[in-house]
Amino acid sequence: MMSNTLSSPIRINGFQIDLGDALPQHVQERLLATTETYFQDLKHASVGFRREGQSYCCTINIQVSNFRIMIGEASAPDCYRAFDLALEKVAVQLRRRKRRLDGAVREEVRAGATA
Repeated sequence: MMSNTLSSPIRINGFQIDLGDALPQHVQERLLATTETYFQDLKHASVGFRREGQSYCCTINIQVSNFRIMIGEASAPDCYRAFDLALEKVAVQLRRRKRRLDGAVREEVRAGATA
């Protein structure tokens, strides 16, 4: 099992898998870039890799601001692809959450303008 530095809000684990040095760095860069696209406040994230037969499974648990935890999971023949697929699922959830918030703010502004 391997994890990154304690000061980072991102924890990366490999269950019976050697992740090396490049994969955790790739995960941290891509995850931070994706979350900062929609929200600036990443509270914590956990990324886990495990082997499932011939493929690898990646599970991402992420919490931004005070929202509920968002989860993305995917399987692929290699760890990088599994992570990218799981990150796409989390990005969709982040985008939807941001869109809902923007819509709620617009509704409040409209309601305030008509009152």
